[in-house]
Amino acid sequence: MRIFLLEVKRVLRTRMTWVLLGVSLALTAFLAYIPVTYEGAVIEEDGKETELQGIQAARFYRQYNDTIYGEVTAEKLREAIEKRLEIYPVYDSEYGENIPSDVYYKELAPSEPYVHGIREVFADPKTGIAPQMLEIPPEYAEGYYERLTERLSSIMKMEQKDYPSAEKIAQEKFGKVERPYTYYYGANSNSMDYQVLLIFAVTIFCVVIAAPVFSAEYQTGADDILRCTRHGRLKLAAVKILSALLITGTAFVLCGALFILITNSLFGWEGTKTSIQILYSATSLPACHVGQLQWANLAGSFLILLSCISFTLFLSARMKNNVSALAAGLFFVILPVVAEAALPGAAGTWLGCFLPSGGIGMSNCLLYSLVDYHFLHVGQASVWNVDLLLIVRAAEIPLFIFLTAYTYCRKGSAK
Repeated sequence: MRIFLLEVKRVLRTRMTWVLLGVSLALTAFLAYIPVTYEGAVIEEDGKETELQGIQAARFYRQYNDTIYGEVTAEKLREAIEKRLEIYPVYDSEYGENIPSDVYYKELAPSEPYVHGIREVFADPKTGIAPQMLEIPPEYAEGYYERLTERLSSIMKMEQKDYPSAEKIAQEKFGKVERPYTYYYGANSNSMDYQVLLIFAVTIFCVVIAAPVFSAEYQTGADDILRCTRHGRLKLAAVKILSALLITGTAFVLCGALFILITNSLFGWEGTKTSIQILYSATSLPACHVGQLQWANLAGSFLILLSCISFTLFLSARMKNNVSALAAGLFFVILPVVAEAALPGAAGTWLGCFLPSGGIGMSNCLLYSLVDYHFLHVGQASVWNVDLLLIVRAAEIPLFIFLTAYTYCRKGSAK
């Protein structure tokens, strides 16, 4: 334990580590605050229009949580359609344009969260083209929830038409989703995008911290002396690995949890009870609410981080200097992002599932996979790429830890 604490202290004493940890915390607070600044509303007081921005606008919207929001019933969906059928023609509006701000915020804004889902559910089953609100009769609202299964089936037939096994898996997962949906004003999909950005940035910082754990002492020659001590080789390797995982893992969880706490404090905690199907697709597969999605995204990304750091330590144990270890570590963090964009078809998705940092990025992040319909296929068998990605990451962690220790001990034997 004493050697472990000394190793933790050694890593934490470096100036770069403290700088990166400080930047991570500052970035967390900044990225958690940015989304609320995009909120805006216009209210009328004493015959004058008053524009609200940021936290004030968020407070304005939260007032609907007690009066309008809650379960997304057929009555509320019908009212959303009727409001638009009533107001759009008055202002010669087809898509919601040309409507005065005071009219929009007073009459339409409260039901705006339902509009995307309504259009999506009643989209053409063959083409997937969503109708405009003026084309949807109010009585269609009664069949909203009955249409969900059919809508998911049409999506799977368009996206996975040659793989009925994919549709079966999707329907099984979606069958667990609680209905009717619920909606409360709170953190939105824009805020979740900033969580993705934070996870990617903190992962890069953690790789920079972990990269020199072994290579730094190779570079200075201190490792030759340490190997001759009583606790050299395997025990020293275990101490270095565990200390690096502890420091980076703690920093990652702290920043991720702080982001969620700040975000929900600014937007309101009631919003965590919103069904993710309201924010994303009406047929998104995970059976969870926004609050659960925030923590699930953090937990899954934490597993990916541990795999990424374990692989970085393996690279560090093989490289002779800090520059090589850092360059290799950063290369493999960015590689899945490039691979998914550059490789054709499902090749990039397959590669991302097996690369240690796959699932941490922007376009290829775990969050987007959770709310999308990405399936991978072997023959006629299908697997949801989220399931495969997390299983592979859980297997890679002990594998890379073993390879790191083995490489470190073997390197000493070679000398």
